[in-house]
Amino acid sequence: MIKGQCLCGEIEFTADELPGMVFNCHCHRCQKSHGAAYSTQVLCRPETLQLQKGKGQLKEFMAPTAIRAFCNNCGSRLMNYSPDKESYLSVSLGVIIESSQFAPIGECYVEQKQEHTRLNCNIPHFEKLPELPAGN
Repeated sequence: MIKGQCLCGEIEFTADELPGMVFNCHCHRCQKSHGAAYSTQVLCRPETLQLQKGKGQLKEFMAPTAIRAFCNNCGSRLMNYSPDKESYLSVSLGVIIESSQFAPIGECYVEQKQEHTRLNCNIPHFEKLPELPAGN
C-alpha cells in the first residue's frame, strides 16, 4: 500500500499499487501538468483509493481521456484516474511518502519526449502506456 500527501499536507490518501508498474511518462499532457520534461507514475488499483484527509481540497481537471487531481491549496499534482474512476489510477511518484522502492520499469510516450531528455537505456521504451497484466 502506498501513502501519499500533497505539499501542504491538506490531502492524504492511500492506494494499493500494481507491483512493478512504474513508468516515466513523456506525454505532452504530463509535461504541461507537471511543468517538467516527464512525470514518474505509479499505477495503482483504482478501487483501493482512499482519501484519508482533505476531500474538500481535492480538485479535478477533466482532460480528454483522464481526470487529473490536484490540491486546491498548494497545487500539488497528485494522481490521474479514468472518468469512470474504475478503469485506471496512476499516482505521481513525488507525492508518495515512502517512494524509494519504486523504480521505473519503462519509458512511455517516448515519441513526445523533450528533445534534450535522455531516455534510460536500461528499461524498455514504449510509444504509449503498455497493456496492464491480466487481472489488474
